[in-house]
Amino acid sequence: MEPAPIVKMPYGCEGFGRLTRVMLHRPGSELAMVNRWNHRRWLFDRAPNVERFIDEHDRYRELLSSYGVEVLELGDYLNESHRLVARMPNLTYLHDTAVICRQGAILSSMARVGRRGEELVVREALTKLGIPILIDFDSSDEVFEGCLLLSPQTLLVVETERHSRRAVERFIPRALGAFDEIICVDIPKTRRYMHPDTVYNRISERLALAYPPAFRKAYRFTAAGVEHIDFVGHMRGRGIEIISVSDSEQRRLACSFVPLKAGVIFHYDTALDRETCVALARRGVEVIPFHPEALTAGGGSLRCLTLRLHREPAR
Repeated sequence: MEPAPIVKMPYGCEGFGRLTRVMLHRPGSELAMVNRWNHRRWLFDRAPNVERFIDEHDRYRELLSSYGVEVLELGDYLNESHRLVARMPNLTYLHDTAVICRQGAILSSMARVGRRGEELVVREALTKLGIPILIDFDSSDEVFEGCLLLSPQTLLVVETERHSRRAVERFIPRALGAFDEIICVDIPKTRRYMHPDTVYNRISERLALAYPPAFRKAYRFTAAGVEHIDFVGHMRGRGIEIISVSDSEQRRLACSFVPLKAGVIFHYDTALDRETCVALARRGVEVIPFHPEALTAGGGSLRCLTLRLHREPAR
């Protein structure tokens, strides 16, 4: 197979301009590796119905396209890594592997054995797309699965069960080379809080969903030093309204959704209580629903499936 040429295209997802381009990985025969005896080893909640899982993934792709989002397929930008994909049933959860900002990609270092090496596959695809690697990890004792872009100036690191303290400590000074401030939050180290967007996610510049009971300690790092903060109070002090989700909603991935643009989100129709839906509607938020059945086997959300590559600049 001839190496794919490098493609140059805009990238960066800090703001809330319209989402224009994402990357998905259509799952295939690798899902058959997950069965009722080993599904926990592969981090699935249950063995997937492969045919229905793929069908739902295809329907999600069609939903994105119907709203004008260009969907790239991971495999179209791979050459050397094709053979690895067949042994990676979790790779369909592409969002966990990288965050794309205007300076380039922040690659994860996957924490669990069943996901090791996924970031290397994604690195190849991003390189083909002309997206430089801003930050990555090269030590086996550094695990770091994701962060959240709060603005072009601010990055949120939520120290989950899939972040090592060593990785976070090394990441912060490196990230301060690209961002004015890093906010770091400590939360309980359990599966229900496995990634940052299980406890906090932005709907617009001034509105977010969050699960405040998970936030224990928070710190703000800048070039001038570090200070202890109350995260929820700090964000509200910046004019950001936070709608709190219930314990049950948090377990249903209420905070893990994909914004199409400010105030419009793609979300599982099983994630939010009626009261939260009413609160969002009162604030003019539109929820584009997607009903999951087979997709829930992996314990991930629509956001987990979606590696967001580019948003239009905010106007």
